[in-house]
Amino acid sequence: MMIELCDSADIAEGEIIRVDVPGCPAIAIARHEGALYVFPDRCPHADESLSEGWLEDGRVVCGVHFAEFELGSGTVHNPPVGCPNLSFFKCEDRDGKVFATLTGGPEHV
Repeated sequence: MMIELCDSADIAEGEIIRVDVPGCPAIAIARHEGALYVFPDRCPHADESLSEGWLEDGRVVCGVHFAEFELGSGTVHNPPVGCPNLSFFKCEDRDGKVFATLTGGPEHV
């Protein structure tokens, strides 16, 4: 089931925001080249917020470890030892609202 996260206009091009959803860990939403990406607001290497990082060349960059995760695929670049790929949730922009499927575990967009 898809749930509403926020207004689509809340996410500017090239930005990442954090969204808190009751009963779920924090979620991050990014906009790159018009597309939206929804993922856990937690670096898969350590308990660090990815929404406090930035987007660069189609990648989410962790502001603590500087690992880079490809938007959409989650493939990690420049990882610290033991850093896995990033997971994404299925999402869509529907009538100016961002919806995502947060149950059943992350799935690639």
